Amino acid sequence: MLKLMRDNFQQLKWALLAVIAAFVIGFVYVDMGLGGAGRVRQQDRAFAARVNGETIPFREYDRALYYTEKNYEQMYRQPLSAEMVQAMGLPQQVLDSLVDQRLLLQQARRLHLNATPGEVRKRILEIPTLNPDGKFVGDELYTRYVTGALGYTSTAEFEDELSRDITLQKINSALQNSIVISPKAAEEEYRRVSENAKIKYVMMPTSREAMKVQVTPAEVEQFYRANQAKYAHGEQRELKYLLADNARIRSQIIPSEAEMRKRYDASKEDYKRPESAHILHILIKVDPNATPEQDAAAKAKAENIVKQLRGGADFAKLAKENSGDPSSSGKGGDMGFVDRGMTVEAFDTAAFSIPLNTISDPIRSKEFGYHIIKVLERRPAGYRSFEEVRPTLAAQMADEQAKKESRDAITNISARLRTSKPKSAADFTAMANDRVSSNDTQWFSKSEAIPGLGNNPTLSTWAFSAKQGDVGEIVGTQRGPAIPYLYAIRPAGISDLSEIRARVESDARAAKARELARQDLAKALPASNVDDVAKKVGLTAQETTVTRQGFVSGFNGDTSALVNAAMSGKVGQMLGPIVMPDGAVVLQIEEQKRVNPKEASDNRAQYAEMLRQQEARNLRAVLVQRLRKESTVEINPLVTQQNKATQQAGL
Repeated sequence: MLKLMRDNFQQLKWALLAVIAAFVIGFVYVDMGLGGAGRVRQQDRAFAARVNGETIPFREYDRALYYTEKNYEQMYRQPLSAEMVQAMGLPQQVLDSLVDQRLLLQQARRLHLNATPGEVRKRILEIPTLNPDGKFVGDELYTRYVTGALGYTSTAEFEDELSRDITLQKINSALQNSIVISPKAAEEEYRRVSENAKIKYVMMPTSREAMKVQVTPAEVEQFYRANQAKYAHGEQRELKYLLADNARIRSQIIPSEAEMRKRYDASKEDYKRPESAHILHILIKVDPNATPEQDAAAKAKAENIVKQLRGGADFAKLAKENSGDPSSSGKGGDMGFVDRGMTVEAFDTAAFSIPLNTISDPIRSKEFGYHIIKVLERRPAGYRSFEEVRPTLAAQMADEQAKKESRDAITNISARLRTSKPKSAADFTAMANDRVSSNDTQWFSKSEAIPGLGNNPTLSTWAFSAKQGDVGEIVGTQRGPAIPYLYAIRPAGISDLSEIRARVESDARAAKARELARQDLAKALPASNVDDVAKKVGLTAQETTVTRQGFVSGFNGDTSALVNAAMSGKVGQMLGPIVMPDGAVVLQIEEQKRVNPKEASDNRAQYAEMLRQQEARNLRAVLVQRLRKESTVEINPLVTQQNKATQQAGL
């Protein structure tokens, strides 16, 4: 509904990965009026990285990072703070992408896939800004545009980047052309994406049985022996690490009143508040692709609701019954105070112009449909008071001080470790003090979250490339800055029962509960339909849609047995009990959408191409991984220090 809803962080994170992926295959930046030239003139002679002796200039890294940030600011219509950029790992991902790009370029040269001067020239003639009306602007304007608006030092530098882009496209094309997708595979993929079934089901949850299920030590051992493959692990590492725990240090910090007042006065502009309005809202949603008839029906519904509200109907009741705004309908349409400029234009204009406590006419927005609003109160623009922001100030200042003290504490330890490398794990852990604690991760695999620290790709990558006894650099973690020590390495194998007894016991208990759930449902059969089964076991039947892609709303874990039953049975047929991760299910097929041979044939080429592109991406990833292992990559410490400054604060 609101732009602030559309601009949420999770969407930004996934979009970020897409942009980085695009950059790996080459991206020629054009002028967007964003002032890139000024920034990229800094540190002309510095390098960001060297790949097998070949330099990635700092200018290239800086330009890529700058434009990537600006792309997102344009896409999401809001600036990216330095903290957000660092927390998302954008600088490191841009640097990694440039390294991958160089590795692919070097491989392309070995395969004689370099861009030719003719191909570079052709690409320049395809840039609209340089070829208005299909005619080249000339060397003088070309040079001015490249060295001015685009921020390159020369046309040669610009053409080198174009050459790299073309070369990367050629190696990607070569990878894609090396892949053959059979007609059968393409048709199976189309069926997987397109076929689905609507089912009605009743699930007997394991939670009903779990409380009364007990397993003996003998049953645990038997389950472990019967399911050893379940407890196989890949190559593993165990770390010792010294941690400056932000939360622990923060708990001892209480900013004084004077300090908070001083911060408030110095940063008062940060607490500037725009004009806002307290709004009640009902949305009658209209799909952007709706027909005129559908739009007219939605408008008529909105007008009828307006008539009811003006006649004295309860706004909250009508909002709960009719509104398509998920953020406010459950609260009777109450959106609270909304800042000016945070909603779509038509909504925003009405919210700050209609008289207070009146019902608006239906307001049409192309994005969402028809809005009905009532403005209860407006607040003028101004500054939030000290008392209002005191809790935020206190938290911010405590966080900042804790991160500073954490950095200082861990940096002191790091300095000592550089002058006196520990000869054993005992020497390493002896470095702990009242501010820095000693910890142990236990065993973990490369793809797993690190026990005690969570997902940390940087630390995991180091752990699986270091030698036993190595001490790492300071690394940011969810809990604060840490220094790792590679304590032990073990090859792939089966985890010993003594290490994972609690997990095996839990699995054995869950398996026993699932079997009991299956038996309970089996006792309710035969039955005329699913509703009859549900009635016999005291549950309510529910409906859902099953797709061949595996995701089924209402179910967790492996749904393959459910999907196979729903897609292989006949409409009206009742199937089960089927054992699922969370219980046992009896289902009845209500509808099925199947792909006929003609549909499969008509879509075969499209899905073959889609699979070819997907496999090409996978092949490129494998190639890059192999090239990294075979290559020497040197990262400029100044760049990594710049990137880690915020991470070491525990972000």
